Amino acid sequence: MSRSLKVETKPAALREAGVARLHRRLAANGAVVVPALPAARPEYAEMLAAQFASVGRALNSDQKKHLSEVLDNQLGEAFRYSPHARIRIDWKTDPPPAVTLSYNVTVLYSTMTEQYEEWTRTRTPPLFGAHPDGKVLEAAASLGEPGAVRCLDVGAGTGRNSLPLARRGHPVHAVEMTGALRQQITEAAATEGLDVRVDEADFLKDELAVEPGAYQLVFLSEVVSHFRSVADLEELLRRAARALSPGGKLLFNVFVPHDSYTPDRFVRELTEIVWSTVFTRAELRAAAKSAGLELLSDESVHDYEKEHAAPEAWPPTGWFIDWTQGGDIFSLPIGRAPIDMRWLCYRRA
Repeated sequence: MSRSLKVETKPAALREAGVARLHRRLAANGAVVVPALPAARPEYAEMLAAQFASVGRALNSDQKKHLSEVLDNQLGEAFRYSPHARIRIDWKTDPPPAVTLSYNVTVLYSTMTEQYEEWTRTRTPPLFGAHPDGKVLEAAASLGEPGAVRCLDVGAGTGRNSLPLARRGHPVHAVEMTGALRQQITEAAATEGLDVRVDEADFLKDELAVEPGAYQLVFLSEVVSHFRSVADLEELLRRAARALSPGGKLLFNVFVPHDSYTPDRFVRELTEIVWSTVFTRAELRAAAKSAGLELLSDESVHDYEKEHAAPEAWPPTGWFIDWTQGGDIFSLPIGRAPIDMRWLCYRRA
């Protein structure tokens, strides 16, 4: 009886066919944890499909569509909760002789406050450097004699700006939402007998005992980079403007794109995840106008701090140079990123 198909005898083809049969006896499993970046779903889906295919479990078009839908749902939930949440994908091959695979996607919840709490337990201090920001000291000095210049430090961290200002004679009100960091400031101020009031609160949400017009300087250092929306920015400027006396200054640093570049959704989400939230100059202008604030200066954080830092104080941290120039957002040579951190100083009319 003749065969209708030609018998395969080529060694290479037979080896490939034999290896394919081995997949029936293969057992494998894995786990992947990725940042909760919804706009990166296509890259995540492609990465997972390649992993599955590498163990003989290639997905068909319907299976790829289902994987994308699952990732969309979980990434969206995680990102809405916090840009510091992640998702975990656990997968395993089904028992032989099946050539199928099962996977499960779960959210790993984490907030900025929880991240900071962990860092205070596990990292060698000081977390944010040992020296104050040169621009903060300059802004305070420009407003008059220290005793007459009351300062509000929003997101005070370890107090690296609050404590030096108090040593110079400024009355300082420090607001910090992380309990472990607030405790560090409180203990340091008490030890030195400094005039520093410390509140544990979220300045954007909590009602604080902040007397309207009571401060000559309101400042935020490395804080706006944690914001999540233009609404957060607008709320900050409104609250800061209320707290400032006429002629008082608001100073903060923020990541700003170059005028020739407009961040897309992917980059916007990515900046939140890497502690580098970006706002355009148009968004900043609109928020400042709404709050009745006049822009006085716009300067590179990297360049200003490098120029004014003592040799032993530069760089402030091992990550400062790269971070302030957009290096945590883009894997590009220093100076090539279209986003960098700026010192913006405003005056209340």
